[in-house]
Amino acid sequence: MNAGDDDSDFERRTRERLLDSAEALDARTRSRLTQARHAALDEMRRGAGQSFRVPGFWLPAGAFACAAVLGLAVWMRTPSPPGAATVASAVTAPAAVEDLALLASTDAEMYAEDAEFYEWAGSDDAQDATRG
Repeated sequence: MNAGDDDSDFERRTRERLLDSAEALDARTRSRLTQARHAALDEMRRGAGQSFRVPGFWLPAGAFACAAVLGLAVWMRTPSPPGAATVASAVTAPAAVEDLALLASTDAEMYAEDAEFYEWAGSDDAQDATRG
């Protein structure tokens, strides 16, 4: 005999004893138990309408709202790309202003600042110094 047979035998014996004990009750006790059972079922039916339930419309709307809030939180916590922060800080930095001035200037202005250096850089002495 396997465990499945033991369970079914146990269930059968339990059901028989329960029915026998119910039949052994007097009529007054049976009536009171039946009334109590019906009262409990009626209370459950009335209480089911008052308990908290999520209506069909609110469930998708609430899920969408939660997803939107979560998406916004993740988006707000995500750092900006490295290039964006560098561009913003480079525009306001004083060194960047000087670099922009150099890029905007003409070659004549650049040579005028340190003409002797550029003359030497283009001479044969500068080329010999870099080779040697």
